[in-house]
Amino acid sequence: MNQLHRQFVKLMILASLCLLLPASAWCKSISLDIRPGAGVTDQRKLSDYFPPLKDTNLDTDVFFLDSGEPGATALMIGGTHGNELAGSVAALVALENSVVTSGRLIVIPYTNRSAQSMRDTRNQVGQRHLIQSRNGERFLTYGDRRTDPADQGAEDPDEYQNPGGYVLKDGQESRNLNRTYPGKADGTATEQLAYAIIALVTKEQVDFSLDMHEANTPDTDKRTDGDYTPGGNKRLAYTLVAHPRGLEVAAFALLAMEEDTRISMKLEESNTRYRGLSHLEIGDATSCLSFLSESPNPGQNRGQKDADVITDAGYPLTHRVGMHLRLFKHLADAYADYYDKALTIDHLPEYSDLMAGDIGRFLN
Repeated sequence: MNQLHRQFVKLMILASLCLLLPASAWCKSISLDIRPGAGVTDQRKLSDYFPPLKDTNLDTDVFFLDSGEPGATALMIGGTHGNELAGSVAALVALENSVVTSGRLIVIPYTNRSAQSMRDTRNQVGQRHLIQSRNGERFLTYGDRRTDPADQGAEDPDEYQNPGGYVLKDGQESRNLNRTYPGKADGTATEQLAYAIIALVTKEQVDFSLDMHEANTPDTDKRTDGDYTPGGNKRLAYTLVAHPRGLEVAAFALLAMEEDTRISMKLEESNTRYRGLSHLEIGDATSCLSFLSESPNPGQNRGQKDADVITDAGYPLTHRVGMHLRLFKHLADAYADYYDKALTIDHLPEYSDLMAGDIGRFLN
């Protein structure tokens, strides 16, 4: 039995035990069901890049799909916010199906693992969602936007000045991973998590990254990210935000994306005055071209208590996951054309295939 098989068996046992536990006990165990596919060549911890994370609830799994052949190295980031399900599931679909034949793919499905331990505080969306996978019943986790206060190691300030010097009026945002980049080695737990991701990008010489997020659906008027204002973009869903160095790659990717999927996305350049976000700070701190994508999640609609985050008729999970994965594929293609470094991924589902049935058909 190899290491990945043993990990799969362990997770299955833990998942079975979780069914017997009350919700509060389950969420604090932070046992996340990840079932690596045949294309995964290595599995590490984020603490391998920043040891202070070891044995904390901020440490998380990092998966490598390495072709052993020359090409681009890319990072797929899911689960920055625990209540943005499609990002994590897109990462799971990638690492459970893909085989890389040139270059290298690095996948973090649950980037802020601590946020997965909490129930959604925005709309009280349920924490466990049953699906039928290729191997039977499986639960997908829906968490909260921010790090668990119990894991932060510091009380929320009245206002939060992040490592880049930007001041956010809501002190709770000190626990929002996507406001704390590039992080601090001696900072709060969330700042240390951001610092560790930058350390990974640097050490692995990542060429481009995609941080996959979700926002409210386009048919709602109110924005869900109260502090987010750069670009004057009134509709955050179906947006690709690009570091200034990545604008050309992003533009070509979106053209191919619309032709491929008929999904029209807006391109927004990182606002250099608004510090702390991954799409700006990863690119500023490293040579990586950093991008952030937003899909429409009914669970993000303010005050919608009955949101169906799996099979909503207008914005099903298959659509949202398909958007992120096809966008990633087109970013890889555009990067290869622009820099002559290819990342070739086989068995990454097509958008049309995902839309033809339930998400569980692409999960182990």
